[in-house]
Amino acid sequence: MMPAALGRVTFGAFELDLESGTLRKAGRVRKLRPQPSRVLCFLVGQAGRLVSRDEIRRLLWDDSTFVEYDTGVDYCVHRIRSVLGDDARSPRYVETLPRRGYRFIAPVRHERSFEEPAVAVLPFSNLNRDPEKDYFADGLTDALITELARIPAVRVISRQSVLHLKGSSLKLDEIARDLRVNGVVEGAALVEGRRVRVSAQLVLMDPERHAWAHSYDCDLSAVLATQCEAARAIAGSIAAALRPAGPALPPQAAVKTVAPEIAEAYLKARAEFDKMTAEGIGNALRHFREINLRAPDFAPGLALHAACLFMLGYWGHAPAGEVYPGAKHLALQAVAVDDGLGTAHLVLAWMDLLLDWDLGAALREARRAIELSPSDPDAHSFHSTLLCFTGDKPEATREVQYALKLNPAALLPNQYAAWMFLHLGQHARAEAQARRTIELFPDSLQPYFVLGWSAWHRGHADDAVAALEKALSHSREALSLSYLAHVYGRLGRTDEARLLLRELEELRTRGQCPPTAMAVVHAGLGEIDVAFDWLEKAYQMRDGYLFWLPGAPGLEPLRPDARFIDLVRRIGVSPA
Repeated sequence: MMPAALGRVTFGAFELDLESGTLRKAGRVRKLRPQPSRVLCFLVGQAGRLVSRDEIRRLLWDDSTFVEYDTGVDYCVHRIRSVLGDDARSPRYVETLPRRGYRFIAPVRHERSFEEPAVAVLPFSNLNRDPEKDYFADGLTDALITELARIPAVRVISRQSVLHLKGSSLKLDEIARDLRVNGVVEGAALVEGRRVRVSAQLVLMDPERHAWAHSYDCDLSAVLATQCEAARAIAGSIAAALRPAGPALPPQAAVKTVAPEIAEAYLKARAEFDKMTAEGIGNALRHFREINLRAPDFAPGLALHAACLFMLGYWGHAPAGEVYPGAKHLALQAVAVDDGLGTAHLVLAWMDLLLDWDLGAALREARRAIELSPSDPDAHSFHSTLLCFTGDKPEATREVQYALKLNPAALLPNQYAAWMFLHLGQHARAEAQARRTIELFPDSLQPYFVLGWSAWHRGHADDAVAALEKALSHSREALSLSYLAHVYGRLGRTDEARLLLRELEELRTRGQCPPTAMAVVHAGLGEIDVAFDWLEKAYQMRDGYLFWLPGAPGLEPLRPDARFIDLVRRIGVSPA
């Protein structure tokens, strides 16, 4: 199944929001039930392509659901045609291909995702044809994206959302449509000793045309300065072609040349870090330690070194209390050398929250990171989190949607958006986002948590149990066990809940169960005092999960209690 499209589109007299499923005609909402709405969004998102009945079946129901599929699909298509005023015998919108499926045939116009033109940088080709040199092309791609993200005149799609396109046979116009960008950058790199040859071209869409191309031949020591130059040239070309009356690009800060071995180690470290694995981060750390020994004032190296340490603690690969102070120290060193690095300010924002529990300072650093790097989806995501903690739900919603537009085809932002909608109390939206994430990443775990809790909050207990049992079948880790045990307890299935609690207690002896998970289970069993004891342990440990306390699932029985209100006050976040 192809990735779900996002954003807003128009066709005929209609306007459709592919994220919320809202259909309008002449500004007035046309009502569609959830399943027909999801089918319409999918057909429109794949306009011009045959969508089989089996794809629609898998879109609406998983293999464990027992329904009359053909009748369900027929009903959805009938309702879509009815609300569009379409005729199956002479269709303007939905064409039937007998015994095969359906095709959306009306011309579809995608609205621009951002006020600024948007671009995607495809993974650069490694012209050395040596897998050992892949790091250079990959690191250069990421460095170019980072530089483009710093330029306000354009928006650049995150590297995570283009990684799956490496070696892709898709045409450029198909890539641009799927990522909803105005242009695509292609490039290649060749390393010969200390010399580097980098070529790049910018192709704009609607109509498709080559807007810019350039080749750079430089010493390895100047390669980082070269990619900054290329980023500004690309941004300037896009702005001139698509926003000729827009503001001029800000002046470019001077980029220092570095020793060739530092530039090479930095690109290796970037390529390893972006693998987003414990092994990759470990490899990156070795390179950053080498860089810091040889070039202790190389600010980009300090900033990414700080980010590596933060990720080790945040993902649980190392004790947070041991790595967070080092992450903060390195980030402070980076901004002392160069205050213009968004990555360093973003690490400081996280450390202000998780290390110092200073929400106000975290907000200031997050906003500084966005100011320095307007296209950084991680900065927008974290900013949305902080806004959620302060109680600014409308702005938190806007920020998480914006981050998702910047990184539409990666797992983490999709499941993060689902969680955020759940915490903001937007349960129907959370369910839709969770289902979209599962469509994109069928083996993902956390979207099933969101599905379960959104169903629970909407009063659909059977659906909640089914989703949380599905999550447990994926992974018997602490959250899976605690969430299902809580729901079992609330439904009076006490024996099943206590079986899961015993399993959690075994995980706890191995250090694999946070105290908040224990609190969730005891809250479901009605053991309120025990649940508060566990929350107090979490507070003493400074468990960062407590910032989510006002909207955290599984703690609803505790919220009316004065002890809960006092704990929220001590943490310093806004009540739900």
